[in-house]
Amino acid sequence: MPIAVPIVAGTAVKGLAAQLMTKRLLQRHPGAFLITLANFGVTIPLHNSQRFIAADIRKQLMEQGRPPDCPVVMVGHSQGGLACLRYALDHPGQVLHVITVGVPWHGSRSAALLSGLIKRTRINITPAINDMSAGSEFLRVLHDEIPDIGDRVTNIYSTRERVISPYYFAHINAVGVHNYLISTDKEYQRHLADFPEYPLAGHIEGKVNHLGEMSNSKVEDVIWSRVEEVTEIANRNGRGSTAQRFQ
Repeated sequence: MPIAVPIVAGTAVKGLAAQLMTKRLLQRHPGAFLITLANFGVTIPLHNSQRFIAADIRKQLMEQGRPPDCPVVMVGHSQGGLACLRYALDHPGQVLHVITVGVPWHGSRSAALLSGLIKRTRINITPAINDMSAGSEFLRVLHDEIPDIGDRVTNIYSTRERVISPYYFAHINAVGVHNYLISTDKEYQRHLADFPEYPLAGHIEGKVNHLGEMSNSKVEDVIWSRVEEVTEIANRNGRGSTAQRFQ
């Protein structure tokens, strides 16, 4: 049986929009399934939303005929990437690897703007958005704990993130994390020269904005290549029984 791959969509991406955004990604692996954030990833604090994500993962694993705590490789876009990292830290025995795409690791500019506007009403109706603002308690704790799983994280981001500005705020600067940059060759060379503190494991050539990342064929290639590598390692290390080796 192929390894299970929960794919967690980002803020406000549900229903048909989520299916369309991840359609090709889901079609490329028989063990992949889609998870969307509860309440559109807006009104539930990110640490509280974990129980909904955990329940959805258990449900879909069982529907595939798997144990509810079987090994998984997680893929998450934007806020969904933050959710995957939190889940992996809370379930280190289950999550073999996390692949994040366009994750607001140092905060989201649009989240900060919206959070600032909402605060003027003195009613906290968008706690999940607040959690994605630079300097939030959720991000602070995540930054502190990420070294525990750094060698199990692949991060992909683009020079055209827009909602994350500057773009390198999507770079996960933790030991062990493999960061890939989506950019033109000229932008890639400029990044290497101007930002040596944000080293890269690889380059994905292209011009892709935040919303187009999950449907880009070159990004998909990197994602599934990493999944295959993790699958091979899991099989060598005996994470599946002889009768249930990952295909």
